[in-house]
Amino acid sequence: MPTQLRQPGIFIAGTDTNVGKTVVTAALGLALQQTGARVGIMKPIETGSAPDKMNSDVHRLRTVFASCKTVDVQNVYRFPRPVAPLEAARTAQQRIDVDAILDACRTFAVHHDYVLVEGAGGILVPLTETHDVCDLIRLLGLPCLIIARTCLGSVNHTRLTLRGLRDAGIPVFGILLNHVDTTPQEQQASTVKLIRELSDAPVLGPLPFQPHMDSQWEDGINALANHSTISEVAKMMQERNL
Repeated sequence: MPTQLRQPGIFIAGTDTNVGKTVVTAALGLALQQTGARVGIMKPIETGSAPDKMNSDVHRLRTVFASCKTVDVQNVYRFPRPVAPLEAARTAQQRIDVDAILDACRTFAVHHDYVLVEGAGGILVPLTETHDVCDLIRLLGLPCLIIARTCLGSVNHTRLTLRGLRDAGIPVFGILLNHVDTTPQEQQASTVKLIRELSDAPVLGPLPFQPHMDSQWEDGINALANHSTISEVAKMMQERNL
C-alpha cells in the first residue's frame, strides 16, 4: 500500500448518506481558500452520477470553485447507479482499486496546503470485497470529521460511527451536526444535547437548515463558508496544522 498522506487535511465522513458531507466540504474549502491557502478537494468515489449529470457532487463542487485558482477538485471513480460503491462498480463491470485511490490522493495532496477528502455514505459502506470507507480513512492516515444529522435516530448513528472509528484507531477531528430537514425542534434539541453529552470528541454546530440549497447552491455555500461553525473548523485545522 502507498504511504499515508503527509499534507495537512481531514477526511469528511458521514453517519449515513445525505447528511451534508458535500455541503460541508464545499463550505470548508471556501473558508480555507479565503485565508489564502491552496486547497485540494478529493471525492474519490461517487455513485449515482453519470459523466454528464449536472447535479452530481463533483459537478457541484467544481461549480463553486470554478473561479478559484487556489482550489482544485478531483475524482477517481464515478458510477451511474445510485447504490453502494461495491455494487455500483460491479454493475459497471469495474473494480475499485484502493491502491489507485491512495496513489491519486498522495499525488494530489503534495500540491496543496490543505486536503479535504470526502467519503461516500457511512464508514462501513463497502468499496471492494475487502475494503470499506473506514479502511480508506485509516490507510490515508487522516483524522476524520463526522457529519451527522440532528433528526431522530442520529444519536445511535453518530455513536456507532464514533465507535467504529475509535476501534479502527482513526483520530476523530470532531463531530459536525447539520440540520438537514424540518425535524420538530424538540427532537432536534434532544438529539444535539445527547450527542454533546455522550461523545468524547468535539461537537460542532449545528449548521442551519437551508431549504433552498439545491436551487441556490452557490449562494448557500457562500453563506455557510462564513458561518461560525465552518469558521471554527477552519481555525481548528490551522491551529492543529491538520
